[in-house]
Amino acid sequence: MPEESKFAGMRVLVAEDEFLVSMLLEEMLDDLGCQVVGPYATLSEALEGVRAAQFDVAVIDLNLAGEKADPVIAELAARDVPLAIASGGYDAQTGHRPTTLLNKPYSSAQLEAAVDALHAAFTAQG
Repeated sequence: MPEESKFAGMRVLVAEDEFLVSMLLEEMLDDLGCQVVGPYATLSEALEGVRAAQFDVAVIDLNLAGEKADPVIAELAARDVPLAIASGGYDAQTGHRPTTLLNKPYSSAQLEAAVDALHAAFTAQG
């Protein structure tokens, strides 16, 4: 009987506009035992998901269908939601303070390390 992942049941909101990346991300999160919320491909969908869905942590692409995800990130930050920003070109001058960064392209090992950081931040919140 396989050991249950420490991430089992953790709800991860995903905002990613690239279909294949989104599919791969969902699969990798599922393999880690996470429950995917979304994915959301546009800024408006992601904002709606952040406001309405039940989730524990988030993985957000910085650019959603040509629009910056800044409003989504700001909403998550205001609620102290542990957040990973997935981007090929993160600029620290944006002022965003994610829990962790996922530099695209990322491997499953890098995603697992990011999920571990998100999980630690989430459990520390009590």
